[in-house]
Formats: sequence, structure tokens, C-alpha cells
Amino acid sequence: MSLERLQKALDFQAFYEQKVAQAADYIKERLSGLKPAFGVVLGSGLGELAGSIEGAVTIPYSDIPNFPMTTVPGHEGTMFIGTLEGVPVVGMKGRKHFYEVADGPLNTGMLLTVFPVHVLASLGVENYFVTNASGGLNPNYKVGDVMIITSHINHMPNPLLGRHHDFKRVGSQDQVWRFQPMNGAYDKELTSLLRDAGFSHDSHVHEGTYMAVTGPTYEAEAEAIAFRDGFKADAVGMSTTPEVIIARNRGMKAVGFSCITNVVTEDGINATSHEEVKAVLESSEVKNRLTSIVRKFFRSYQEENS
Repeated sequence: MSLERLQKALDFQAFYEQKVAQAADYIKERLSGLKPAFGVVLGSGLGELAGSIEGAVTIPYSDIPNFPMTTVPGHEGTMFIGTLEGVPVVGMKGRKHFYEVADGPLNTGMLLTVFPVHVLASLGVENYFVTNASGGLNPNYKVGDVMIITSHINHMPNPLLGRHHDFKRVGSQDQVWRFQPMNGAYDKELTSLLRDAGFSHDSHVHEGTYMAVTGPTYEAEAEAIAFRDGFKADAVGMSTTPEVIIARNRGMKAVGFSCITNVVTEDGINATSHEEVKAVLESSEVKNRLTSIVRKFFRSYQEENS
């Protein structure tokens, strides 16, 4: 490892709160008085949902100070600020995965992974809506189905490991907690709204437990069987849980769903590729289903909070 790379990692860690604040201040200047109620992260292939954000101001991630760039196909790397069915939102088209930066020294990889969530919290955003593409472990799931996340199993490095940061919780001046409870991680009221939003697609909408692994490998047969039969997970993916841990630690409410892009067979075979996953997400049937559910969710949220 070069001394220059090590010094950059040291600086990133030492001034992490300031770097988050710089990114938040840059975005704040472009809000034009809008107070976003939700941060919405649009996972692999789900970027089409950005088209539902009305009056959007777009900001490339590359323009935001210190903001992590995306490198995975299907993750464009653009922020959208506007309204979704009347609800002010910050939409993020693409995310940084831990597997992209896991070789970063001194825990910088995980700090980069959750950096956008810290920025949203520093903007005062109270709710975090997360989406992802995942593999279906539950034998009742089919390709193109939606799984509302009711709980998760984090099989990735915990983003709260290491130095206790001096961030404040949303809506208060309290410092973030060192020991973060994760029961009820996915807000019951928001999850109920999401469940209702999927009612018209009932045969394709489920509720279940999401398991997060580092990737970028897809699961071997024994791993898939262990996750399904041992851990009782319903879907498996390579993101989300570190983001939700930070969202909850910063005082945000979380809600979200997985789009099932491939199904693991009973004997554990997960014969898929990134190209096949993208192809599922690019189908008009799946796009329409996801967009319909998200729009209905925000329409109901607006009606309840107007």
C-alpha cells in the first residue's frame, strides 16, 4: 500500500463528519426551500423510478464534494431532488456497494458505503426508503416479485464498528447512540402503507427477511441452503443492511423492498449472472409493477400527512 493512499484514508477517517457536512451543505444550497421527507435509494436496475420524481433538480454524484461514485452497471450515480406524488424527496439513482471498496484501508470502504445515508440525515431527512435487487430463497417467490422487507440479517461488516462519530440524530441534538437497537428496524406504519400500496399486485407481493452478504459472488449451493433453511432468510442481496443500520442510528425511519430478480432452486442452485438480473429489471412488466407500488405508497403517505 502506498503512503499516499494510506494518508488519504487517515484523512478521510479523521475528518469524516466534516466531509459529510460539506456534501450536505452543497446539496442544501440546491434544495430551493424544499424540505425532503424521504431519501429514496434506487438499487440495481431500479433507476427508472427516478422518472416519477416531479420537477427534479438533478445533481451528478461527481459534483457533490466527497460523495462516493458508483462503478456497477445499472447504477447511474445521479441525485434527484423534487416531489413524488406531492412528497418532497431526495432520490439517489445508484449506490456504492461495500464490495467495490472493501479493499480500502482503515475501514474507509464501509464509511464510503454509508456516506450517502449520513448526508441525508445531515439534511434533516426523516425517512429512508430503500430498494434493491435480490435473489429469492423462499420457494414461493418468482422472478419479478416484490418482497417488502420486514427484518434483515446483516452478514456484512457492521457500519458502526470503529470510532464513535459525533453525528446528531435527526430531529434532536442528541449524539448518535454507541449501541444501536435494531428491533423494529423497518417502521411498522410505513411498512403497512407499502403493503397497502402493493395490494393490486397481491399475487406478486410478499413480506420477508432480507439477508445481506458482501458479494460479489452469487451463492454456492450450500450457502443458499444454509441461508434459507438455517437462517430462515427469504431473499439474499449485497446491500441495504449497512444503510438501514446507519439510518436507524441517525434517527431516521426505514422502509423498503427487494425486487426478486432470480430464484434459488430447492437444491440451492443459483444459476444467474449480473446480465440476467439486469434483464429482469428492464422488463416493462417489472418496471410498471415497481413504479406503481412506489407511486401508490407516496400518494397514500401524502394523503395521511397533508
